[in-house]
Amino acid sequence: MNLNQRLLLLTSLSLATSLASHAAATRIAYIDAFATARGNAFTATADNASAVFYNGAGLTQLEGTQIHGSVFAISLGYSADTMSGNDDMDDDFQAVPSFFVSHKFEETPFAAGFGVYAPFALGTDWGKDAKFAVDPFVPYKADLTYTKYHAVFAWQITETLSVSAGASYDDTDVKIKTNALTFDSNDDTVGFSLSALWQPSEKHSFGLNYQAKTDVTYDGKTTLQPAIFGPYAGKFKTKADLTFPESIVFGYSYRPTEQWNIEFNVDWTNWDRVNDLTIEGLPDDLGELSYELNWESSFIWELGVTRYFDNGWNVSAGYTYIESAVPSQELLPIVPDSDRHAFAAGVGRDYGNVYWQLTYQYIYASDRGVSGNNFPTVDGDYDLDSQAVAFSVGYRF
Repeated sequence: MNLNQRLLLLTSLSLATSLASHAAATRIAYIDAFATARGNAFTATADNASAVFYNGAGLTQLEGTQIHGSVFAISLGYSADTMSGNDDMDDDFQAVPSFFVSHKFEETPFAAGFGVYAPFALGTDWGKDAKFAVDPFVPYKADLTYTKYHAVFAWQITETLSVSAGASYDDTDVKIKTNALTFDSNDDTVGFSLSALWQPSEKHSFGLNYQAKTDVTYDGKTTLQPAIFGPYAGKFKTKADLTFPESIVFGYSYRPTEQWNIEFNVDWTNWDRVNDLTIEGLPDDLGELSYELNWESSFIWELGVTRYFDNGWNVSAGYTYIESAVPSQELLPIVPDSDRHAFAAGVGRDYGNVYWQLTYQYIYASDRGVSGNNFPTVDGDYDLDSQAVAFSVGYRF
């Protein structure tokens, strides 16, 4: 593999892996503590202001004005057993906050909401002395932030059917580090969403939520290290076009009595859109860096149940199965993606104007064996044992 190929492979795979991680490996689909406790099966319920994210049509169920804040804190316990040796990643908790506000217009069928949240986020750091990083082109650290400012307008068309449309301004930053180079870039873009909520009876509710793709041109700088690149070393203005693909979530909620809510969701992300990546702006002698990617669309299967009590308390439990989206050949240690199982339980209380929810989640992934990888030092076994804590609080005016 020559210099051009190795640089290309590093840059494209690092960026795309950071991106793809959120469709399967570490996608921040968990925004609200109540939804998280239910295995994220909330699209057909959507009965607090976080409906801006889960299903905007649900805003028509809410009365008056409501504010809602959440924190989702996750600890990623990654370990790697590769041909170069064993590595463990620091499993400190990383907190992702969110905020929502909603308003139902009096004596009208209309409602509106606004939210600030992170649908994508990544923070992995194995350290520059990681065993697999003996190959200086293998990334050992990745940071991706993606903040969405999302406004939604909802309309209750009939007593049983509501729809919504939303628009968003999105801001994103990405930073990838290896022992050979650093890529540091940012961009902003716009997106939109559509959703529907159909409740044909008190016992049955159906939800559908569509989040459109967003196109990003990461403008920033790439720093090449002199020990690896010699005369090509230095800092260069570069850019890369990426697509965050669309997702569709369908949910069905069954409520046999007022005390029970059982829901099942199917969440699909169209990662087939991410086929290639071109990095522009490096020295001419390195050539144009273009790489074909082969991501695969993936599903998340979600099941949750809530028991409500007369004194305002509620308890919930949920299970989520998350399919991997990254083929073995393209997997990198910054996102050791694999099929995962998430188990959650939570408790909350509603006082009328004020409510809160506390949730614990445990995520288990069977060992991911990697062979025939584009970087031989990456071949080996990867293990994930992570946990998360989520807390939400809301106020109704």
